[in-house]
Amino acid sequence: MKQYMSKAAALGFVLALAVSSDMLAKGRKTLTIYEKARVNDIVLEPGDYKVEVAENGNSADVMIYKGKQLVAKAAAQPEKLERKAERNSVRFALEGEKAPKMIELRLSGDSQSYKLGDGTQVSQKAK
Repeated sequence: MKQYMSKAAALGFVLALAVSSDMLAKGRKTLTIYEKARVNDIVLEPGDYKVEVAENGNSADVMIYKGKQLVAKAAAQPEKLERKAERNSVRFALEGEKAPKMIELRLSGDSQSYKLGDGTQVSQKAK
């Protein structure tokens, strides 16, 4: 009985830590970019990337990886969708001769989109 109580207490402690966390990170999803794109001032070359979103209350951080290397990070504002996104999609804004700027991200299976702001830059452009 004492061993059972010890295991139950340990499990309760682990669950309390998990639930008390304000920041919820979602699993990484694959995103294919077919043309050059910008996140903040980081230019992403065409190719496959992994995207991870960490939500914190009414805001989120969008992190983009090339392989295991974090290449760009931006603050985002989550916005509820009427229904879950069926596929990954990106909206861009054109700014003169620069590469199109990524302004919104929708990830398949998510019930919200992420409006990207001018968050902190993390790395140089992806190769």
